[in-house]
Amino acid sequence: MRGRFRPSGRVSGRWLGSGPRMRRTRCARVLRSRGRTLGVVTFLRGAGRSRFERVDAVYAEDVAVRIAAALDLAEAVRERPGEE
Repeated sequence: MRGRFRPSGRVSGRWLGSGPRMRRTRCARVLRSRGRTLGVVTFLRGAGRSRFERVDAVYAEDVAVRIAAALDLAEAVRERPGEE
């Protein structure tokens, strides 16, 4: 697959730190489509925000499914023979 998204892996300085005031919460979901793993999406919440709850995890899973389907469709369309 050409033109793959390659994240830099850099994290904003606001998300770095430690201690109770710097508590961060995260919720990660795997992006899968048609039996293939395409990547991971991570949702973050900063200090002062409530922790992720079950309803948030269900919503994150729904978003992950939609992202994976969109990525898979974009790849399929791009790789169609005879179309440029």
